[in-house]
Amino acid sequence: MKARTGILALLTSSLLLTGCFTVNEASSPVLGGDVVKHVTSENYGWYLFGCLPLFCGNENLDSWCPFSVFCDEVTPEIVYSKLEAVADREGCLMDDVHTLADNDVLFEAYYVTLPWLVVYKNVSFSANLVKKGGDQ
Repeated sequence: MKARTGILALLTSSLLLTGCFTVNEASSPVLGGDVVKHVTSENYGWYLFGCLPLFCGNENLDSWCPFSVFCDEVTPEIVYSKLEAVADREGCLMDDVHTLADNDVLFEAYYVTLPWLVVYKNVSFSANLVKKGGDQ
């Protein structure tokens, strides 16, 4: 019984720590001009020793499972391709593209970082989509 409880606790905690791949779109009259919408594409995951993937967001956004296990899908190429896909679907160009890439250590005790045991990685791109033929 203790083994089952331990396994259930491990699975529950791992689901809480799993990665997530998101593509958010927002349109607003405040954007103004030729800007159609603002799009952000982001993926994050957890890595053992900073290099061995444990969990990350699933790049297949239509999948029944929102995360991937032992796959390295937290890469700028994959995240940027999702941003490009939205721009292509809308028939727009990307303008004012910003990126964020971040690594952070999960375990820290009394302001002392434990050696890169589990590392959180995050890659994010955001851009304004503008009408083709408009000012850039």
